[in-house]
Parts: sequence; C-alpha cells; structure tokens
Amino acid sequence: MERKTNYQAIFLALAIAGLLTIFLYYSRRVVIPFFIAFSLAYLLDPLVDRMEKWKLSRTLSVVSLMAAFFASMLGAGLLVFPMLRLQAENLAKNLPGYIDVVENWLRPVLEKVVGLDQMKIQDLLNEGIARFGELPLKILAFVSSFLWDSLANLFDMILMAANLVIIPVVMFYLLRDYDKIIEKILALIPPRLKEDIVDTVSEVDQVLANFVRGQLMVAFLMGSLYSIGLYAVGTPMSLFIGFLAGLANLVPYLGIIVGFVPAAVLTYLQIQEWAPIFWVMGVFGVVQILEGMVITPRILGENIGLHPVAVIFAVLLGGELFGLTGIIIGVPAAAVLNVLLRRGILRYKNSAFFSDKPQEE
Repeated sequence: MERKTNYQAIFLALAIAGLLTIFLYYSRRVVIPFFIAFSLAYLLDPLVDRMEKWKLSRTLSVVSLMAAFFASMLGAGLLVFPMLRLQAENLAKNLPGYIDVVENWLRPVLEKVVGLDQMKIQDLLNEGIARFGELPLKILAFVSSFLWDSLANLFDMILMAANLVIIPVVMFYLLRDYDKIIEKILALIPPRLKEDIVDTVSEVDQVLANFVRGQLMVAFLMGSLYSIGLYAVGTPMSLFIGFLAGLANLVPYLGIIVGFVPAAVLTYLQIQEWAPIFWVMGVFGVVQILEGMVITPRILGENIGLHPVAVIFAVLLGGELFGLTGIIIGVPAAAVLNVLLRRGILRYKNSAFFSDKPQEE
C-alpha cells in the first residue's frame, strides 16, 4: 500500500511539473518580467538581511539597495554601450584596410601553387575576401537582431515599457516580504515531508548561490579584465570580445577559444605585426591564472557540478525557448534540475524496486 502511495505521489509530481512547464512556455512573455524581478530579489536578499543587522529597517534597506543597484546598472549602460558602438564604427571604418592586408597576405601563397591560373586566383581571392569582409558586419547584425528580438518579444515596445515599471515594483515587494513569503510556503508543507523538502531546497539554494552570486560574478570580472587588457594591447572590439570571452568562460576553457582567436586576428590586422599577438596571449594567460588562483577560489569555492556539455546544451535550449532571458537562466535551471535528479537517483537506488527486496504486505 505504501509503495502504491509513493508511485502516486511521484506521478502527481511529474504531472504538475509537466503542466507547469507547459504553462510557463506559453505564458513566457508575461511571466518573464516577474521571473526577472524574483531573480533580482533572490540575488539581493542576503544584502538586505545584512543591512537589517546594521539596525536599518527592512523597507529602507530595500529602497536604498534597489536605488544603488539600478543606478549602477544605468551608469554601466551609459558607459559601456557608447564605447561598444564607437568600437564597432571604428571596425567598420578600418575594414577595407583589413581586407587589403588579408589579400596581400594570401596572394603570394596562392601564386606559389603550381598550375593555378592567375585569373582563377584573383576570382578566388575576391570571393573569399568578400565573404570575410561581410563576416564582422553579419556578426554585429546578428547580435543586434538577437538582442532586439529578445526585447521585442515582450509584447513589443509597449509591454517592454510596462515591464520597466513592473520589474522594480514587483522586485520591491518581493524583497520587502521575502522572509515572510518563505515562511508561509514552508508552513504549507506537511510535517512528514518537511525535513526532506527543506534539505532539497537548501541544496538547490546553495547551487543557485554558487551560480548567480558566484559564477556570474566570476564571468563579469574576467570579462572586465579581458576587456581592459585587450584595450591596452590595441585590439579592435576589445570590449565586445572581452565580455564575450568572460561569459563563455561559464563553459571551462571555452572563453579562451571564443575570445583569443578573434582578438589575435583583429590585433594582427590592426597593427600588422606579430609581436602584439604575444601580448594578447599574455592577457588571456594572466586572466586565466588570476581566475584559477584568486578569483574563483575566493568568490565561488565550489562549482555547480555540471558537465561542460550540459552547460552548452542548457544555454542553447534556453536561448531557443526563451531568447536572451533563456540564455541567462538556462545554466542555473539545469543546475537545479541536476540537484533534483541526483537526489531522485539516490532515492531510487535506496528503494526496494532497485535492491529487489521483497516488499512487506
């Protein structure tokens, strides 16, 4: 009888999870601002709790912290986006010169190939260079289009404007009543299940804390260091490449591949000397050393326990389903599922079904 009850509970939980997933998918454009507000409230709640220990009221702590948070975000946006736009314009202006460098570099190589007609070489160069010249513009157009589509999906500009109001308002109420909301939720859990559920939630909270408050901070710091170093070296699009490499570092060593190759190529095309490429190598080497010896041990401590392939899959699936927001929440969602799956497998291995023990009637 007990075994049948357990199966019914499992099936009920799976059915509820499936229905909730379907609901979230079809209502994602409405749910996303509330999810963003909850994520920010979850991220800032420990700071509010610490401010309360300084004898500040909860409401005053929330208002002060939110004002500082959104002011810093606005300031960073006003500083970063004009710089990024300026670097993109400089890249477009210098692109013809880069094309000439590539053509002069490839022509002697192709001319040494025996049996190739000079006209065919010229046609081949023109076709290849034309595609190469379109590549940076296509990348920039893709990034711009991707970001715009992600914003436009929030019921276009009108709903987006509403979200700019909804997110801080919902965030304020969630932060102010965060502890009370948690207490009310815990009060709904049956006493016989409370210990297991609290243990599971605590483990999930630790995993999310590792990612949200840890790995994203590590990625931001690494992106900043990459950008500063590449800017000092003279790499075009240093800001974009640096932060792209920092975010890609969520997958181990992917940041080096994603960042170093375009940084080295653009640096050579800009300066037309090999020595600066070694400076680019030095930037990536120093940042990786700092990440391994200082940044990650002090900020993160432990990783989230996900295989790199799982991280890549989570990012791609999140982007496909929810756009830019899905890319951001894909990895932490996968980390939470990993905790639930690990605990489920442990319970399965301890069950009578797995051990094949006779069940008492």
